Amino acid sequence: MSTHESHCSYCININCSFKNCLLVKCNHCHIPLHPCKLEEHIEEVCRRAPTKCTNHLNGCPIILIREKIAGHLPNCVASIVVCSRDRCRKLNTKACKLQLKHLGRKNEFLPVDEEDDLDIQLACYDQNLIAESYHFSRSNRVQQRDPIHPAHPLIPLRNMPYDMTTSPYNLDDSSEDEQREKREKLKKSRMVFANCYMCQIDPSVQHLHTLGNGADIEKLKKRRMTPQVMDQFHEKLNLKVSIVVENAPESTLKSENIREIKKGGTFYTLKCLKTVRRSEYGDHCLSQHTQSIDQMNEMILRCPNWTRGCQFSSHRVRPKTGKLKYHPRTATLSHQPVPDAQFVQDDGSPSDRTLENLPLWCYELLAMYLPSSSLYNLSLSSRKLREVVFIGCNKRCYIESVWHPLKKGSWIQKDFVWKISSTEPPPALEWAVPVDLSHHISQCSYFDGVVYEEKLIPVFPRNLENDIWNGFTNELSEKSIRAEIQDILDE
Repeated sequence: MSTHESHCSYCININCSFKNCLLVKCNHCHIPLHPCKLEEHIEEVCRRAPTKCTNHLNGCPIILIREKIAGHLPNCVASIVVCSRDRCRKLNTKACKLQLKHLGRKNEFLPVDEEDDLDIQLACYDQNLIAESYHFSRSNRVQQRDPIHPAHPLIPLRNMPYDMTTSPYNLDDSSEDEQREKREKLKKSRMVFANCYMCQIDPSVQHLHTLGNGADIEKLKKRRMTPQVMDQFHEKLNLKVSIVVENAPESTLKSENIREIKKGGTFYTLKCLKTVRRSEYGDHCLSQHTQSIDQMNEMILRCPNWTRGCQFSSHRVRPKTGKLKYHPRTATLSHQPVPDAQFVQDDGSPSDRTLENLPLWCYELLAMYLPSSSLYNLSLSSRKLREVVFIGCNKRCYIESVWHPLKKGSWIQKDFVWKISSTEPPPALEWAVPVDLSHHISQCSYFDGVVYEEKLIPVFPRNLENDIWNGFTNELSEKSIRAEIQDILDE
């Protein structure tokens, strides 16, 4: 190593007088340093030098001073988060699983009606997602399982471009539990003592076996089979999944430890997978999960006779103003406030101003008051509005990477796409006592009250009850008098 390199590599003196490499000042921060370190200083250290954002590999085009990066990152357009919250659904009966398979393979889905309650709309949307997952082949579904979800993979399923499996339009039932039942049944039929009644009751007891399969032992056994019948509420709406959202921790094993799976049912896990800006992730969790789906049983309070077909519903928790609306196209919940009563009346004169030809500053002003979900819906109105929203409301947009398959098991980041976040802050909620539900229960047409036709008989007649009470008080007074006399005699 030369004298010049050995000196400049360790020199930290501001007033260094080394003649072979005289000090110079940085053009950005004016710090004196050796010229051999100037390029590295500007690229890595200088706090006033212009540099690319830390997320430039993710698509952020901003170039700014290095000391301002910390303030830029919370609002960076490339600083995004994918929501990992999930919710679970269970089937109403075991037979619903095969029906969902047929619906998915035939592309028959339920319409999501805006006039229905939120829990019904969400259940219809989730059922369509579950049915759509069965449009994939069985080998594709098995390949996407993980140790947490060994029975059914996460929904929605990932698209696999190199899937060379057979067509999913085969309507034969080929799920794991059906295959397991067939194998167990075949194994039992091949056993020598398959129909031995004592072996099935208590295999550990020594007894004489019933040889062969000729004896019809099944008729001798008295089994109590409870058939699963779908309730009238779900049958009327053609819902195969329950409207009640099951909340299970993300790290919980979705296997035999869950009661529904142990009984032979299926437990489906649906992921949110919404891409939101990092600064809006807290509002997304509150508005879409914590204060909406997680407390749906409080927002939609149903009559106790809802399983018999009663459609009445009330609210224990609701927004202070307006209402919540579910958008199945974006799978988001948005708050619709009450329109202002003070509005400008139209005098009938034609106007040249429409929503599409407003000045750009109007859209920038609207972006200060409208949530991101409203801007997202505005961008879906027309192509002109979509271009204007991306130009005038650029601060509400984010950049997402576009990945393309290069070969099997390999992906490449090919391009970036600008999108508008569909997140909005949670509305203010209020709690109220559901008085209308109490009035409805007494008049519910589905209420099956118990009427006793026989005359009620009191347990104790009135005279006998008085005699018992008088005798008890007299006996108590006698005991107290005797105790007092005994105390006097002892003294």
